[in-house]
Amino acid sequence: MENIFKKNICNNNFQLGLWSSLCSEVSADVIGGAGFDWILLDMEHSANDVRSVLSQAQAIESRGNSQVLVRPAWNDPVLIKPLLDNGFNSFIIPMVNNESEAKKAVSACLYPPKGTRGVAFIHRGNDYGRNTDYLENIEKNICLIPQLETQIAMQNCSSIVNTDGVTGVFIGPADLSADMNIMGEFDNKDLWSLIEKTVKEVKSYSKPIGTLIGRKDLVQRCIDIGFDFVGCGTDITLLARAADNLKNSFKK
Repeated sequence: MENIFKKNICNNNFQLGLWSSLCSEVSADVIGGAGFDWILLDMEHSANDVRSVLSQAQAIESRGNSQVLVRPAWNDPVLIKPLLDNGFNSFIIPMVNNESEAKKAVSACLYPPKGTRGVAFIHRGNDYGRNTDYLENIEKNICLIPQLETQIAMQNCSSIVNTDGVTGVFIGPADLSADMNIMGEFDNKDLWSLIEKTVKEVKSYSKPIGTLIGRKDLVQRCIDIGFDFVGCGTDITLLARAADNLKNSFKK
């Protein structure tokens, strides 16, 4: 049950990851063999549901290379609860703007009296009742990572990352750039000034911080300024660009 991804990012072991939105256990099997430290299954901007992320997780886990993360569509206990029961322990929670919203996400992952997670005694998370230590150990192995996607969230990063039960934070540059009215301008100096300031602030608390960025030069920049885990691309982009490039090699 030990959460290897959480252990690594909390011990300053840099983790390189890939975002997955193709909603296919076959493609999950393909990328699962690549050797990324982590693969995130996205439910916010894809057609994924609980059953599809479960089958993809099984494909990835069978490879033994990558830890599986999942991003539910929203910070909603109704969406988080079935993921927990189906064995997902590492979450990136979208659009968390303040401590109150961070506490809401934490509460969804914890059993009463500390939280609001519903209790079931037989599910995939506890190996269908075979893991008798599940209730004792699960909560310390939950990796909960709020996503900072607005200027307000960046301003509140200290209170968010220091919320009890929060493991670290994740910066979403795309939504952040939109909130700054510079949507998609990933070379913008103001964007990077805010990102770098937030990284330093989070690291001052010895908390891990991650992000997703698709350009190789910006991936390296994120590594250089101290991000602990970085998604360096998406499976859907890899497929689309490779298809375009192959076609363009023969047909203009």
